[in-house]
Amino acid sequence: MSDLLELLVSATASGCVYGLVALAYLLVLRPTGVVNFASGEWAMMGAFAAYVLAGMLEVPTVVAIPGAVLVLAVIGWATEWFTVRPLVERGAGHLAPILALLGMLVIYHQATLLVFGGENYPLDGPFGFNRVELGPFAGTSQSFFIIVMTAVIFVAVWLFFERTVWGKSFEAVAINRRAAALMGINLRLVTALSFAGGAAVAAMAGLLDGPRGSVEVNAALPFAVQGFSALIIGGINRVEGAILGGIILAFAEDLTRRYVPIPSGLALGVTPVLLIAFLLVRPTGLLRAKEAG
Repeated sequence: MSDLLELLVSATASGCVYGLVALAYLLVLRPTGVVNFASGEWAMMGAFAAYVLAGMLEVPTVVAIPGAVLVLAVIGWATEWFTVRPLVERGAGHLAPILALLGMLVIYHQATLLVFGGENYPLDGPFGFNRVELGPFAGTSQSFFIIVMTAVIFVAVWLFFERTVWGKSFEAVAINRRAAALMGINLRLVTALSFAGGAAVAAMAGLLDGPRGSVEVNAALPFAVQGFSALIIGGINRVEGAILGGIILAFAEDLTRRYVPIPSGLALGVTPVLLIAFLLVRPTGLLRAKEAG
C-alpha cells in the first residue's frame, strides 16, 4: 500500500506538469481559437532558461524561477507580435496562424539545439530531493513543490477568468471577437497577453519538471503531446479540465507502467490511446464548456 501511495504522489506531480502545459494551450486557444503546438517548445525553453540562470549564472532559485518565466513571457509576446498579428490584420484564414506557429516550433527547436546541442543538463530543485512524508503519502520534496505551485497557478488563473474584468474580457473575446471589439475591448492586447501568459505557464511546467530528470531539447515533443492530450481529456474550454485531464493521463501512464505486465515501451501508447478514445467518444472532454451547460 505504501508503494501505491508513493506512486500516487509521483503521478500527481506528473499530472500537474501535463496540466500546466494543457493550460498553456488553453490560454492561447480560449480567446484566439488558435491551437499553439509550440507550447511544448515553450516548456522546454523554460527549463533551459532556468538552467542558464540557476545552473550557469548561479542566480538564486527565488530569482531564477520568475526570471525564466519572464523570459518566456517576452518570447510569447514577441511570437504573437511578429508571427500571428500580421496574419490576422491582413485577413488570413484561420489555419494560417496555426501553420505559422508550427513554423515557429521548428525555429524554437533548432535554435535551442544550435545553442545547447543535444546533451542533457542537470537542473537542481529549490528544495532538493529529500523524502517527505505527509501522513500516509510520501514522495520527493520536488514532487510536493510541483503540486503546490500548480495549485497556486490554477487557482490564480481560475480567479482571473471568473472574478476579474480582464478575465471577462478574455471570455467575451472567446465567445465573439467582433462583438467584443464593438464593446471596446482591445483585441490586440488580449491576444498578446494570451500568448505571453501561455508561454509563462508553459515555462513553469518545464522548469518544475526539469529537476526530476534533466533538461534536454527532445523533451519538447512529449510536453506538447501530453499537454494537448490532457486538454482534450479534461475539457477543451475549461481551466479545471486542464488539470483534471493532466492528472487522469498521468495516473493512467504510471499505473500502467507499474502494474500492467507489458514492456515499458508499450506503456508509451497510453497517451495516444486515451487521446483517440476521447476524440471518438467525447471530443468535448470530461467537462463541457460553460456555454453548452
